[in-house]
Amino acid sequence: MLQGKKLVQSMFARSGYRIVRSESGDQYRPTPADARNSASLLHEILPVVQHNALTGEWPTPEFLEDYFDASRLAMARLLLDQCDAEDVEIAGKRVLDIGCHAGCLLRLMRGRYPEASLFGCDISDVKLAMAKRACPDAELFFSALSDLPRSSRYDVVFLMEVLEHMVDPEAVVRRLLDMVSAAGTLILTVPDGRKDQFPAKEYHAEFDSYAGHINFWSPESWHYFLMRAAPEWKLRTGTLSTGHLFAALSMKNKVN
Repeated sequence: MLQGKKLVQSMFARSGYRIVRSESGDQYRPTPADARNSASLLHEILPVVQHNALTGEWPTPEFLEDYFDASRLAMARLLLDQCDAEDVEIAGKRVLDIGCHAGCLLRLMRGRYPEASLFGCDISDVKLAMAKRACPDAELFFSALSDLPRSSRYDVVFLMEVLEHMVDPEAVVRRLLDMVSAAGTLILTVPDGRKDQFPAKEYHAEFDSYAGHINFWSPESWHYFLMRAAPEWKLRTGTLSTGHLFAALSMKNKVN
């Protein structure tokens, strides 16, 4: 058995390949602080949907307790850590979270950057109601991606876990870059396409997107996709400890 394994390895080696052990089972372990953040968020947002426990209307408290677990809050925290490491200026800036859902990122940003002017938008009244409880002083508004006013400018724009749903993600990136102020930054995250197993579901024509995922990027294709979408912008990509792909596109090096 061992000789056969070595034979296969040598055959691949002659072609320049190496067999490595897959660590697909390894997952990021949230910290106790992430668990406390999750419990604090749920304490604020669950009263908005408490009646759904009886009616079964979405979202139910049970859904939110499963969705906003410590791992999801860890992902948002690590995203802000990555922004700090990349010298993305958030403190004291105008910051927009597109698709803010129940406000978990807004809440974490308020705790870390108390002087920032926070904005959030979504296409669900119930999500915006939860976000208002999660971050009461954020300015929230109802808007789809396609309806965002082009006249508005923000120093930092976040789009987390959205592009994988979109029919034309390249056009979405270019549209969002138009909203970034001078010396500002667009922050994007998507799942790692090598591990993402969330299939496409129903198509929403009004948003030109799918309920499931239709775009799957590896770390390498993610970088090249964004280089093609915004060739004149400074691009930094990477992978968060949770496995999500990250990107920061900066306007300050934009070619005029």
